[in-house]
Amino acid sequence: MDERTAEQLAVIVGGEAWQSGGGIWLVTVNRDDGSLVVFSEDAICEYESDAAFDAARSANTILLNIPETEDLYVIVDLKGDVFYQDNVMERGWRHEEDALHEARALESRGEGKFSVVRQSELPA
Repeated sequence: MDERTAEQLAVIVGGEAWQSGGGIWLVTVNRDDGSLVVFSEDAICEYESDAAFDAARSANTILLNIPETEDLYVIVDLKGDVFYQDNVMERGWRHEEDALHEARALESRGEGKFSVVRQSELPA
């Protein structure tokens, strides 16, 4: 996950965002019982202690996939304005069909013409 996503997730779950080696961002939540929950871009892992985390011995793991921002789809109007599924985090839709559906809904309300592009295709 990118830094911005990690920081937002940390706020939501009451944890701490930090960059581990190799540019990988994690969010950790220390529980009152001494256990640790770690969110990465591909899993949520529970560790009995910091020592178990250091030894990579998770007690429980849930695999998931948080797509990178560049892999998401956004809606763009004729003026170049960008519409996100989540404006605060500037994250688009995971599936192109969902973004297309939303763009058609905007058009049906007479709000203009829209196209759908990958977020990675937006000008920097």
